[in-house]
Amino acid sequence: MANERSMPKWRNFAAWSAVGAMLYILAVWGAIALLNQDALGAILRPAKATAQLGLGLILAMVVIGFTSWKRPLNLRTFRNFVIQNVVAVILFLLALWGFKSFGGAMGASEMVAAVTGLVLIVVAFFGSFAVASVHMGAHLVDDELAADDMRERGRLILYSFVWMAACGLLLIGLGLAGPGGVLSPAAALAGGLVLIAVLIVLGIVTWRLSDELGRTLSYEAGNMAFYLILMLGGGWAMLAHLGFVRGPAPLDWLTLFTVLLFAASIIAVGRRKLLTR
Repeated sequence: MANERSMPKWRNFAAWSAVGAMLYILAVWGAIALLNQDALGAILRPAKATAQLGLGLILAMVVIGFTSWKRPLNLRTFRNFVIQNVVAVILFLLALWGFKSFGGAMGASEMVAAVTGLVLIVVAFFGSFAVASVHMGAHLVDDELAADDMRERGRLILYSFVWMAACGLLLIGLGLAGPGGVLSPAAALAGGLVLIAVLIVLGIVTWRLSDELGRTLSYEAGNMAFYLILMLGGGWAMLAHLGFVRGPAPLDWLTLFTVLLFAASIIAVGRRKLLTR
């Protein structure tokens, strides 16, 4: 009986892993076509690149398989997956083209900040898209409980995604304003001040719209973020002071604060077992 109950999940895992493999191959093919005309040569030469691509394929299959093994593979779920991830692949290729164009003028700190900001904007875009699809009845959200929650708290969730996108734009703007960047320091400062004002206003609005659980999660995320920053940021600063590693640049601190804040939020939500679906 135990084997019969577990089989559907393993079938889902295998099916979604195969879908994940096709998506990964599509993304890699597009990236190679964008960066290198000799696609076969880029895959087969050198051997290290081939091994890395193979490991990436395995990782993509495992991640998509495990994150979707409770979701049956049918026409509706496959359609939703294709719509969401094909758009993600297109955005990824556009971002790759942009970084290819500007990457030569960006340092390591600026590149990391810009990539982090881009990830936040993409996540915010898909979250906002999901909220809009629920209200329009497009049925792009497979989990009905999650869809009902989006209908009930649509404004709060949408404002939260806008807040996330503003964080991403702030990091991208600062990354593009580094030495030799495409933005002048004055323009980046003006844009940064506007975005910080937007973050403050949205933070106040979302706090007022939050219920008791939301505010409790906010407290827990802030507490968790403090200890993560103390442990990781403080540890980095200590090692840099002792001469073991390069010290963090100011932009590194801003990127670190942003990443650890969202990581703390995920941990706080996970501790409440709200990420199980």
